Amino acid sequence: MALGERPVIVVPHPMASMVLPSTDRATLDRTASELCRDFSIAQSGQGSWGAWSRLQDLHAGDPAFILRQGGTGLVLDNQRWDISGGEACWPTTQILSLSLPWWRRLAERPAQRCLIPLTAACVALSPSGVRSGRAAWFTLADAPLFTVAGLWRDHGGARCFAMLGCVSGHAPWSSLPMIVAPEDRARWLDGDWDDISALQAGWSPERIRIRLSDAPSAPYDGTHPIGAWQQDRAMGVR
Repeated sequence: MALGERPVIVVPHPMASMVLPSTDRATLDRTASELCRDFSIAQSGQGSWGAWSRLQDLHAGDPAFILRQGGTGLVLDNQRWDISGGEACWPTTQILSLSLPWWRRLAERPAQRCLIPLTAACVALSPSGVRSGRAAWFTLADAPLFTVAGLWRDHGGARCFAMLGCVSGHAPWSSLPMIVAPEDRARWLDGDWDDISALQAGWSPERIRIRLSDAPSAPYDGTHPIGAWQQDRAMGVR
């Protein structure tokens, strides 16, 4: 270093050694073409998903498939799973309340609402439960493919989104993504404020299949562990 030069001190990014929550994981066992078929989306050329044809193992900050309203109806898109667009020190992947002014303003605009198709996702188990501090994969008992409500926005020429969530009351998980039933999808995408507010409610625990997993969560293996939570409680597993 030359005389008079100031030393350059390089320090690690404050988030470099931190591990993202194991709940920021999801799985989609469908290709782009299969999603277009399942949701009756007309394909034109390569589609709005760009070069991606499959986005199966989803992580915070990575691209994922979403469904949103376009000029000609429902379209398939890929967006980054972090509605902050990387600006925040931590990815903003889930919105638990639409009461905050910024989220409400976004949610009041139908064009900024979306649906995220999934086949499995992770949830955090309730701190008061016997599995405190652990994550769990879940699927729906009667729907191999389901949709979760989301909000999206443009950020620096790229699109990014977050899933909506619901705080649990008596279920073994602390919160759950806001699942939108097939008959309510149009209502979420096009409805007024009262319509969409009424939809933000927890899904019935009887329709949820849980598979316990240590954090960080392992990839979902496609098994159907019915009653895993109840079985562990009966066996006194801690």
